[in-house]
Amino acid sequence: MPHKVITPFAFFRSHSNDLQESKKSVRRLSNSKSTRPAVSKSSSSASTYSLPLDARGNKMPESHKRLSLTSLMHSPKSSARSIPQCLQASLEASIESPPLVFYGPASSSTGALLSGLLNLTIHEDFMPIESFSMKLALEVSRKKPFHTHCQECSHRSKELFTWRFLQGPATLKKGTHSFPFSFLLPGHLPASMKGSLSTIDYVLQSTMVPKTGESLKLAKTLTVKRAIAPSDTPRQSIRIFPPTNLTANFELPPVVHPIGETMVSMRMDGVVKRNVDAKTQMQWKLKRITWRLEEVQKDISPACNKHAAKAGATEGEKRGTAHQDTRTIGSDEIKTGWKADFSTPDGSIELEFPFSIRPDAHSICDTKAEDGTEVSHVLVVEMIVAQELAPIMKPSQATPTGAARVLRMHFNITVTERAGMGISWDEEQPPLYENVPASPPAYGNSEIYDGEPIPDYEDLTPLDSVVEDTPPSTSGSNTSTLMDVIHSTNDH
Repeated sequence: MPHKVITPFAFFRSHSNDLQESKKSVRRLSNSKSTRPAVSKSSSSASTYSLPLDARGNKMPESHKRLSLTSLMHSPKSSARSIPQCLQASLEASIESPPLVFYGPASSSTGALLSGLLNLTIHEDFMPIESFSMKLALEVSRKKPFHTHCQECSHRSKELFTWRFLQGPATLKKGTHSFPFSFLLPGHLPASMKGSLSTIDYVLQSTMVPKTGESLKLAKTLTVKRAIAPSDTPRQSIRIFPPTNLTANFELPPVVHPIGETMVSMRMDGVVKRNVDAKTQMQWKLKRITWRLEEVQKDISPACNKHAAKAGATEGEKRGTAHQDTRTIGSDEIKTGWKADFSTPDGSIELEFPFSIRPDAHSICDTKAEDGTEVSHVLVVEMIVAQELAPIMKPSQATPTGAARVLRMHFNITVTERAGMGISWDEEQPPLYENVPASPPAYGNSEIYDGEPIPDYEDLTPLDSVVEDTPPSTSGSNTSTLMDVIHSTNDH
């Protein structure tokens, strides 16, 4: 049976053949069902370069090259790498001081005392170290920066303090080495917060630089809170609603905590207006009361030095974009529970209701920083009152007149953390040397109880002379006399 004979030269291409002709020959070979003939040694030696073949006998593209064993052995990826720095040493920071809490407002707070240990564990016998230091930084991240894609506009860091544990290069032995650190955080700094506009964090950043190898770093975030002690007396607030005679007296708590309920007391006067001639009275009846607690966040996104000209700032001046966000962190509606008295000359309505913050609201305590970051809270109370006409003798038989009003009030509320059992650090410390009075006190010219002044030490009589002036004791004569009496009694 005749068949087509394929010469071995179809599998190779010389330097003079064009690339298109080689592709056509490869396509003809792929479509044919004949077996691939063996390649002679003479033909392989005549050609200087050939494409590799796949399992079906097709030529592979030139980009696909086979890696040799020698190239793998000399590849930089397969060479032995240095030991990671984490296996040679490790860092760990432990805080020994109480929780960091600023007691009191920012204007009068004495700050919070931070103290702890930074442990450096060496896993090798010896490790030469070039430098070892740690810093405390105040980091502020803007979620709405002046320029969206600028790292300096969105993130700023302020260094508060730096500890240099090694003054120069040193070699440490195997084991754990502890380095104590302490710092007094100023009370005017803001507390840690995570808001919708900005985030404030306190971070401990430690860096150990060995003589050989990569640096070893550690970052630990600290939580700083603020607790304002409530006053002994509650807040009193009076609201007047013209043109009516209604007057509301509110009794508010001095501070509010994120967890727990707080009571608000209200008394409304002037709800009755009498007409003696007609023997009728106009009275206001409370229909419904609603309250909501709003959290207002304000932030100023400053422009970095690169974008300061775009913000319109002159040399040495800082400008930015102001942002504000308001959200409701608690609300409720009350339809019953108050006491109305229309028999008095002016009438009154008394009410007491609780309000609190939702647990899932993740509220932020009141904050005011120097860079323009501010968080405040407002309690909004709305009351719906309807006017009624009733006889003076029977106020319960009232007829609605159709008139109604909405009474709205705003109260600034201070939200702060609970102080608990903690007190400020300056109240826990012992007295200083300059606070200790002189001791013992001098007698001066004081007098004793019989009116005579106390003599000085030089004027006192020596103790030896007092002993010599005493008369001899007569105890021996008394003893002999007693013995004589005893003997005479025995003789009788």
